[in-house]
Amino acid sequence: MTNQDLDWPIRVAAMNALQKLVRQRGEVLPWNVINQGFMYQGETLHFANRARGIFWPRHMRETALSIKTTVPREGREARYDDLRSNEGFQYRFQGTDVESRDNRRLVRGMAWDVPLIYFYGIESGFYRPIWPVYIAEVNPAELSFTVVSAAPDAEVLPPGLHAADPKLLSLERRYATVQMKKRLHQAAFRQHVLRAYSQRCAVCRFPRLELLDAAHILPDRDERGRPEVPNGLALCKLHHGAFDTDLLGIRPDGIIEIAPRLLAERDGPTLEYGLKGFAGKALSVLPESREQQPRRDYLEARYERFLKAS
Repeated sequence: MTNQDLDWPIRVAAMNALQKLVRQRGEVLPWNVINQGFMYQGETLHFANRARGIFWPRHMRETALSIKTTVPREGREARYDDLRSNEGFQYRFQGTDVESRDNRRLVRGMAWDVPLIYFYGIESGFYRPIWPVYIAEVNPAELSFTVVSAAPDAEVLPPGLHAADPKLLSLERRYATVQMKKRLHQAAFRQHVLRAYSQRCAVCRFPRLELLDAAHILPDRDERGRPEVPNGLALCKLHHGAFDTDLLGIRPDGIIEIAPRLLAERDGPTLEYGLKGFAGKALSVLPESREQQPRRDYLEARYERFLKAS
């Protein structure tokens, strides 16, 4: 079957608009921003539908524009288990019939290799958009599709153009999907940590979201260094950099220390007030929930590293 994607202009308009949104608002978008939609030929179209996972605007004739997963409210089981597959995201059928209207749009999209947008739920009401993604397989026995991602800078080919080596393209997409899963874990980690710290730096209370990071207390390579809030600190760019280079340390009791070599330096106000001025002070922001506060054993292990570096 040849690519007959008559909806290509809508697809391009949606992806271009989404690119602008991510540049302006960051890689994780709240639903109220996504729900504002995008402009196409003077009309506002939606990216996705809150109630349905598989979506297309009424103007689209044959395939879907986007797929979406949601994060359930606390205590409820997630509908989709997207990260179970080793090679791709497992996206469940809408219902159980592959021939139903929604699922048929994705089957057709797979046959024509059309790019889709995937709104991946990070937490309730917040999504990490991934595009372009493609339907790689239909798994009737598991009532699911396998979804793969292209590299972020991959060219989205218009209808009628295909890669010279389909097998190589498949391998590239599967590799890109593995990398995207890692990025999704980090995006979720950042979202959860910053929310726990009220979107402020734990050291200086700096509130600008664009300049805040979720710093790992124990790194990924440590078997205990999981991307969970008790292993994280919300830090501004300055204090994150100082923490990662062991110029700033945090004792297990939450008291900040500055490396002696830095204390001995004399420079301008950033050094004097932005770093040295916090020596001996306690962290100024911590999560309200005790379960989300930094684990003391994690801080102890990280503080030992700081002492050795000092």
